[in-house]
Order: sequence, then C-alpha cells, then structure tokens
Amino acid sequence: MRTERLDLRVYRHGMYHETWQLRDVDGNPLDITGCTMQLYFRAAAGQGPTLLTSTFDIYGPAYGLFTVTFDGAFPGVPGQSEVVRIAYDLRLTYSNGVRVVPVAGQLSIIPGVSY
Repeated sequence: MRTERLDLRVYRHGMYHETWQLRDVDGNPLDITGCTMQLYFRAAAGQGPTLLTSTFDIYGPAYGLFTVTFDGAFPGVPGQSEVVRIAYDLRLTYSNGVRVVPVAGQLSIIPGVSY
C-alpha cells in the first residue's frame, strides 16, 4: 500500500471534524471493515511522544468512509501566536495484525482570532 500525503490545517483551540475516504492505488474504495484506526501527531516524524488523540466514526467501512474529529488545542505545543507545523499519520491495523499507514502529512496549527 502506498502512503498518500495529505496536509491538514486546524485553528488552535478549534475542532477538526472532516469526512475522509480511503482509496487503494487504483482509486477504488479501501475496505476498512474490522480495522482499528489510530491517528498520531508528533513534533517530528517518528520521534517523541504522541501529542494528541482523535476519534473516528466509521460509517461506511466497506467504502473506506469515516469521520475524523480532534481538538486543536495542542496544550503541549509551543507557539500560541504563530503557525506551528507538526507531523501526523493514520495507522490502520487489520484483524490479522497487518499494520499500514495509508495517509500521512503535516498538520499546520493556525493561531485563531476567536479562540
């Protein structure tokens, strides 16, 4: 499986709530039935502690459809008044133990005026 790059933006102290659909290399929906999903956010790719957890609402597993929700507060990340970029990836674990990372990228935390 190829890892697709998807860069995200969230306002600090805002909520990220988006529907995602995973597809295979041919563009067909990826069946995620029975998978567990984890979204990791780290200060640098592959290094340091996980900075945040997220929730998933998988509503179309045969079609790779789910909603990702997380809070953009990031209390342990400095730079409250500047754009801060951190690494993230989505890991799927299938029921047979196989782990894949179908999506990874950079999350930009944007200072919010209203927050």
